[in-house]
Amino acid sequence: MNQEVTPSNNKIWIRGLYMLLFLIIHGLAKGIVFAVAVVQFILVAINKEPNEPLRKFGQGLSTYLYDITQFLVFNTEHKPFPFDDWNNAAPRETSPLLEEDMEYQDGQ
Repeated sequence: MNQEVTPSNNKIWIRGLYMLLFLIIHGLAKGIVFAVAVVQFILVAINKEPNEPLRKFGQGLSTYLYDITQFLVFNTEHKPFPFDDWNNAAPRETSPLLEEDMEYQDGQ
């Protein structure tokens, strides 16, 4: 019943810690999206057009949330910001994660 800790077992627990960190960041970012949406609505109601810097920030934030979600649901091993550059572009189409890329799987 005494199970040895293997390198692949360590990797899944390290990934779990990253996932916990990104779950917290995801929650905070969703709150910021709410604030951006409210401010943008008010600005559009007043100026009759969206605020361009705020719109671009909203695009970057929504892409960031997409990248975090892709990491959390195991569609990628790529860790988003702060482990990579901030991305303002629309989410990119990526190929599904190949099983051999997931080094922490047991016996595969």
